[in-house]
Amino acid sequence: MASIRDVAKAAGVSTATVARVLNGGAAVSPDRTERVLRAVEELDYVSHGVAASLSRGRTKLVGLLVSDIANPFTAQVARGLEDEAVRHGYQVLIASSDFDSEREAQVLASFARRTVDAVALLSSSGVGEGVARLVRNGIPTVFVDRRPPELGDIPLVRTDSLGAAREAVRYLIDLGHTDLGMISGPAGMPTAAQRLAGFREACQSAGLTVRPECVREGFLGTQGGYEAMCEVLDLGSRPTAVFSFNNMLAIGALQAVRERGVRIPADLSLVTFDDTDLFPFVDPPITAIEQPAHDIGTQAGRVLFARLDGDETGGEDVVLPTKFHVRGSCDRPGR
Repeated sequence: MASIRDVAKAAGVSTATVARVLNGGAAVSPDRTERVLRAVEELDYVSHGVAASLSRGRTKLVGLLVSDIANPFTAQVARGLEDEAVRHGYQVLIASSDFDSEREAQVLASFARRTVDAVALLSSSGVGEGVARLVRNGIPTVFVDRRPPELGDIPLVRTDSLGAAREAVRYLIDLGHTDLGMISGPAGMPTAAQRLAGFREACQSAGLTVRPECVREGFLGTQGGYEAMCEVLDLGSRPTAVFSFNNMLAIGALQAVRERGVRIPADLSLVTFDDTDLFPFVDPPITAIEQPAHDIGTQAGRVLFARLDGDETGGEDVVLPTKFHVRGSCDRPGR
C-alpha cells in the first residue's frame, strides 16, 4: 500500500503539501493540487484514517454525489438518504459538483479509495470510468433519478419521467392548447430525453405539430430557464403553453415572464416537472409534477444497505409514482 511519502515523491512536493491538499486546509497552488491528486489516484493512496477504518471493517459512511445541492429536489433526496443511513448507524458524505465533470471524477476517485462504504449518484455526467472503478473495488453503488445508458447493470431509483411528462402535457392539450413549447434539459441527460419524449408523444397522439423553435434547451439552473424562456417570448408567434423540464428552469422562466409583462395563465400557461414547497404559494400557484424526493432518497439507501448485506435483490431498479398538482398557472388559451 502506498504511503504519503510515495505520493509526495511522485508529485514532486513535500508530505506537508500532500496533507494540506487531502485535508482541504491551507491554500495550495492549482498546479501542485493537480499533481498531488493525480499521484493519489495513480498510486491508489489510502490515508491512515481510512486504512484504520478499513481494518475495523467499514468506514460507516455513504457517499452522495450530486450536481446541485441547491436544487430543492436534490436536498430532499439527500435528506431521505440520510434518514435511512442513520437507521443503519451510518452518516452521509455529500459532494456537489456544480455540473463540473472534472470535479465529479475527482469525487468518485476519492470514494473509490474506500473513503465510503457505498455510493449514491445524482449527477449530470456519465462519470463512466469513475463508476467502473467503484464496481471494481466492490463498493455498492446506486443511481438516483437518472442513469447513463452504458451503465444499465447498476440499480436505479427513479420515477417514470416519460409517462409523467406525457400526462402533464395531455392536460394542457385537454384545456385546448394546440401550440405548445418546452424548456428542456441538456440533450445528453437521460431524464431530459425522457421528458422531451413524453412531451412529443402527447402532442403527436393529439395530432399536433411541435414547432422546432418552441423547444429550447436550458442549462440546469434558474439562469438557463430565464434565457430559454426569453427565447420563447421573442418568437413572433408564441406558444400558448410551456412545459418546463424541472423546477429550477421554471423559476428562471417565471422571472423572464414577469420582466416581459406576460400574464400567467392569461397569456401563457406553465407546467413544470418537480414541485417545490413554494409553488402552491406564488401568484399564481404553479401546476407541477411532484416526485417523492424524500422517498427516492430512502429507497436509494435501502438498495445500498441491502447490497452491503449481500442481498443481490438490491440490484433491481425501483420506480416510484408521481403526483400531478393542478394549480392556477394553467387555463384555456385566450381566457
